[in-house]
Amino acid sequence: MIGDAKRQRATAALCLVASFWSLSAHADGKATEFYYQENQQRFVIQPQDARMVGLAGSTALTTSGSISTVTNPAGLGLMKQADASLSYGHNEISGNTYPGGEGIKDSQNSGQVYGAVPLGPVKDALPDYGNLGFGWYGRGGDWSGDPDNTDTGTYQVSAAYAKAIGDKMALGYGLTYQNDSVDGDTVEYDSTNSFLQTLGLQVQDSEDLTFGGLVSFGFGDHTVKNRLTPERDQSVDQFSFGVGGGVEYASGSTSLAGGVDYTYYQNSGNNEIVDTSVWGGDSTANAMNVRFGIEERVLDWLALRVGYLYAANFKWDYDREYLNDLSGSATYNSVTMGAGLNYTFDQDSMIQAIKADYGAQYRDIGDGDWLHMVTLGTPFDICL
Repeated sequence: MIGDAKRQRATAALCLVASFWSLSAHADGKATEFYYQENQQRFVIQPQDARMVGLAGSTALTTSGSISTVTNPAGLGLMKQADASLSYGHNEISGNTYPGGEGIKDSQNSGQVYGAVPLGPVKDALPDYGNLGFGWYGRGGDWSGDPDNTDTGTYQVSAAYAKAIGDKMALGYGLTYQNDSVDGDTVEYDSTNSFLQTLGLQVQDSEDLTFGGLVSFGFGDHTVKNRLTPERDQSVDQFSFGVGGGVEYASGSTSLAGGVDYTYYQNSGNNEIVDTSVWGGDSTANAMNVRFGIEERVLDWLALRVGYLYAANFKWDYDREYLNDLSGSATYNSVTMGAGLNYTFDQDSMIQAIKADYGAQYRDIGDGDWLHMVTLGTPFDICL
């Protein structure tokens, strides 16, 4: 009896220590911050270029260029020339593992190439039949400090079409296919059937003022395979809905931009057989971003940029009792900066300009995370 009592007290003490460790590991919210961002990336994302990064994404809906293929396809419709861009980025997402609470970091490298061409080009005028955009994006992530030895890989293929209505307004439609995978020692996650549809509007109210709007619908599914317990394998349906608006005003050498966007995420799976995994099952989330940016062209060939982003990542709800500690919000503030070089050719040249941009973003989330991106781009005339 005495031995049983001692064993009960020892067991209770161990449970108390374990509970305290679990609470302390997640009390700072770093596990929620890490997995919230990782779960967002399991849905179809919309890449940006270095200029947008330097301006906190505030110009994503008002830009007219090849990157508009994925940010706001309507921007293609107001292009008079063709355009091509190539980007490389390095991003870090840090936090704590779940449920252990060890420090973790996802180091990501990404590359992207986008192009846009006018259909029925007209010299110094909008094309007769609109504009076509297309592109590819790829990202690889390596998790350090993760006991499950997780790696991630993602690629996208995108296409978009836009047509001007008059001289100042354009409508556009874009479609992106995404293939995404998460590979660890215990879990294999594959999404080979995910799509994002975007409907965009862009209006140039004057030479100085541009408005942009976007609605997006994402759908698809992914499979989750548990290497240790195959009976927990399952298929999960995904859905997302987003809406956003932006404005950009240029006066002399100064440009001001602002934007707001909201996205709803939903996973629909089987909660009963994945109660111990952060992947799969049912979950819902909401995210809203408020963005501001300022660009100053200090010289004809040099522009400097700063921006601010408030990311209101509302509660990610896993709808499973086991993951109650992980459910929560991951809001953060972000400051951005960047610079752009622009070399312009003669007016009669086929290549109109060569642009080189750099953008950096600091996020006060996790351990303080950074994104760095560089972009090379060139608008060119195919109607000489």
